[in-house]
Amino acid sequence: MLPENIWELAALYALDLLDESECRVLEEAIAQFPELQPQLAKFQETVSAIPYSAPPVPVAVDLKARLFERIASQELEPNSASVAALREQATKISWEPFSIPGMAIAKLYVNDEKREMACFVRAVAGVQFPNHRHAGNEEIIVLEGDLVIDEKTYGSGDYIPSISGTVHQPETVGGCTIFLRTSLDDEIVES
Repeated sequence: MLPENIWELAALYALDLLDESECRVLEEAIAQFPELQPQLAKFQETVSAIPYSAPPVPVAVDLKARLFERIASQELEPNSASVAALREQATKISWEPFSIPGMAIAKLYVNDEKREMACFVRAVAGVQFPNHRHAGNEEIIVLEGDLVIDEKTYGSGDYIPSISGTVHQPETVGGCTIFLRTSLDDEIVES
């Protein structure tokens, strides 16, 4: 005997909305009454056509630009594991003196094609970084010490994003080690 809700089950089966026990009921009914199979096939064919029946919706001309702007504006906070991994990496890399007294740099990579670089920077207490304008987005993670940017003091584990076009002149009061990802085309701005 056919279950009284067989057609409802068949429609929901085609939509993949049945739980395991309901699927078993339908599959047993089809095994017992093979003449139900063509109707189930019609339901499945109809379901597969649903996505193609919706009218096309025009995509906004500026959608891509708005999407990338939104992604760029989201701050991605580093977790403690990534900060710890960066601190560990900073101890195993070759440091070189920088052109500013009291600063050293350890380059991770330079990508000439993307015009960006990632490095570690170490500065002793009282060092002032050059005043600079960003040609691209910059990311800083303070690994140790303090970094002051625009009168705000950041400490160990803080993430500091800066967007293209911004100008700042960071400094450290007590010394710091930072991870830095920035553009190769940043411009030094005379004070």
